[in-house]
Amino acid sequence: MREKLGGWEHGLEPETISCFRQNTIELVIRDARWMLGLDEEECEKLRQIMLARGVAKWFKARRDVIRLKAEVKGMITDLQPNYDKHNPVHKERLKLLNWFRQELRTICHQPRWVEWPRGIATAAKAEKGIVVKGPRA
Repeated sequence: MREKLGGWEHGLEPETISCFRQNTIELVIRDARWMLGLDEEECEKLRQIMLARGVAKWFKARRDVIRLKAEVKGMITDLQPNYDKHNPVHKERLKLLNWFRQELRTICHQPRWVEWPRGIATAAKAEKGIVVKGPRA
């Protein structure tokens, strides 16, 4: 039963949003089929809409950012045995990698509860009305 509900049994609140699996188009399709009673043709239309609006691209970008974060951590680990605190190049390289990793961590650990203003289609106008709730908000 849990697999069918996919987290919905907990309700959707900022505190329960982490109960939901994420990052695939097919999870969205499955939820839409279950909640809205979509047939296969309607599900295919929804896939096309998400593809056209860049949803699939951003799911992929999210995975790439998480992978990049791990690669940067590996670079930092590789640099540390040869680190010379008196060498300004080593010092700046490590400082830059640590800064970059922290920025990636901040992006990866943002709360999942993000409400976009309704009826606004341009990103510039939407930025002012975005509401973020939940842990790490």
